[in-house]
Amino acid sequence: MVEYLGQSQREFLVAVAGPQHLGHTLESSVGRILELDALGARVLCFDEEMPDPLLQALKRWGSGSGAKGERIKKAMLSRAMRGEGLGKPPFGYRIGPDGKLEVVSEETATVQRIFNLYTQDDMGMRLIVRHLNEREVPTRSGGGWSIVTVRDVLRNRAYLGTYARFGMRVPRSHQAIIDSAEFNLAQKKMTQRRTPRTPHPGESFLLSGLAFCSSCGNRMIGVSRRQGWSHKDGSRVVGQYRYYQCQSRTNQGMCRYHTWRSEVLERAVLDQAWEALEQGRIELRLDEAASQRRSDAEGKVKLLERRFLKAVEATAAGSISVGRLRLIFEELGAHRSALEDSLLSPDPGLEAMARGGEFLLQGWDSLDRDTLGYLLRALVSHVSVGDDSVLLTLKEKE
Repeated sequence: MVEYLGQSQREFLVAVAGPQHLGHTLESSVGRILELDALGARVLCFDEEMPDPLLQALKRWGSGSGAKGERIKKAMLSRAMRGEGLGKPPFGYRIGPDGKLEVVSEETATVQRIFNLYTQDDMGMRLIVRHLNEREVPTRSGGGWSIVTVRDVLRNRAYLGTYARFGMRVPRSHQAIIDSAEFNLAQKKMTQRRTPRTPHPGESFLLSGLAFCSSCGNRMIGVSRRQGWSHKDGSRVVGQYRYYQCQSRTNQGMCRYHTWRSEVLERAVLDQAWEALEQGRIELRLDEAASQRRSDAEGKVKLLERRFLKAVEATAAGSISVGRLRLIFEELGAHRSALEDSLLSPDPGLEAMARGGEFLLQGWDSLDRDTLGYLLRALVSHVSVGDDSVLLTLKEKE
């Protein structure tokens, strides 16, 4: 059937009794749904009350089970069909006495402002975040704006007056904030500006989860940027830059300090850890390092699985697109394969430890990044990063 769909170049409706006929797990069934969607085929289940295959897959393998859960789910579906609000309403709306969304005037003005800055003033999301935070435009929670919150506003079809939940759309269920022409223009601009992504795991940042900003205490996160420039002869060069930046600055535009080039900060941390090992201020036991390696790998997979589950739930609820779900699904598969291959292969760091601490010190710079990453986590509990200072908190010797 898949081969036929691929050759036909037409749209089809594929009806199945349930997601178990598409795969044996949540991941495999969603993978087949995405495969059929890419071929132009829409998948529906026979269940009239719950035709959405993603929602059916969540019911079977994801969160929410039992008689009580089923009653709650049916009640939610009934409310959704009437266009009544479920859960937290989008920014710009509140749930009114009739259970439907009604506008909040001060928040509505901000939503319109965000769309206007993006579609008319041609501001990127990062500049919009800075614009809103510098003018102290409030969010609902009172915190700062982030790229994620601005992007969610621009993508939310609720602002068209359409209520979308559980694979169903109820048009004109509430007052629109944005007209369709401006909304469609925003979607077109986002598609044009989107950088094509290759579904393979990129090079890891050694200090993820270890480094913190000494100014505000927030995490230092790894950021990659691509920049291109042209020479006088017309040739073009594209370079990639990697650095660590305070998460407050990246997501909220509120902290302007402590940005480090990744290779400089990582080198400083590795040198201090190596020096502490050489001086005997910390020690690294083979069983602890092996346990850290397994823990790191399992933690990454679990994190991606949770992200995938949330993405399936968000797609079923209509808050993110199938295209976004596909990117997350491909990323999960690529990372899982890479991590499984890593665990099945011998580790040079553990082999070096088995041959003695002196050998490990001598071969420190020849270890691969993944090995260095879990070795650092077995040695260091915290890295405080300032403008021109890097302070390591070492794990205590037993």
